[in-house]
Amino acid sequence: MELKYKTALVTGGGVRLGRAFALALAKEGANLVVHYNSSAAPALETVQIAKSFGVEAVAAGADFTDLDAVEALFPQAVERFGCVDILINNAAIYLKSSGLETDRDTWEKQFKINLQTPFTLIQAFARQLPSERLGRVLNIADAQIRQHQPDHFAYRLTKMSLVEMTRMFALELAPRITVNALGLGIMLPLAGKEDVDLRAYAQKYVPLNRIGSPEIAVENALHLIKSDFTTGAFLTVDGGQYL
Repeated sequence: MELKYKTALVTGGGVRLGRAFALALAKEGANLVVHYNSSAAPALETVQIAKSFGVEAVAAGADFTDLDAVEALFPQAVERFGCVDILINNAAIYLKSSGLETDRDTWEKQFKINLQTPFTLIQAFARQLPSERLGRVLNIADAQIRQHQPDHFAYRLTKMSLVEMTRMFALELAPRITVNALGLGIMLPLAGKEDVDLRAYAQKYVPLNRIGSPEIAVENALHLIKSDFTTGAFLTVDGGQYL
């Protein structure tokens, strides 16, 4: 797919990897809808940077624990740009709790944000896409779901389900829309843990002895978005950590 003049909606697009995905698309010539929840200022900054590449960009706020807010995103985007060609489901919440420790709030919040929201947005994306246009959906999963550890019980379940949903929608929406999932390893320090020595961590746990980067995440995301013969894929990019 040629990305120039296309329009992309990136959830959680104002910060961290979401910003990297959004700006990479802008550099390729795609217009942007940058979703945010609490990060309005970074989202607006991302919009301004994107505009410097000569594309149109807007920020759109929505709390993904509120299904009405989720459902309002696409009407806003379509009103502004006519249609959306690319959807990146990047926004997620990462809460630590074992199976026995997981309470109702922890369970429901993660399933709403990490699974219900991508499901709802994919439905809306497919329904608004004109019949003559091709579409791309990229779901950001997590490489760590290849190991069945119970430390982030509900989170891991949501990401496992996201990959299965990717495959099911890939079949349903073919041939016009491809749907793929990207399972990333460590690309950035965890928010709030920027002082962790990731070089030492990688030497111990990652076979390639290094962590990833936003550039590596972007390279693989663009590959899946541009490909016209890849759908239903779960591409893990983790330096071999979860082999």
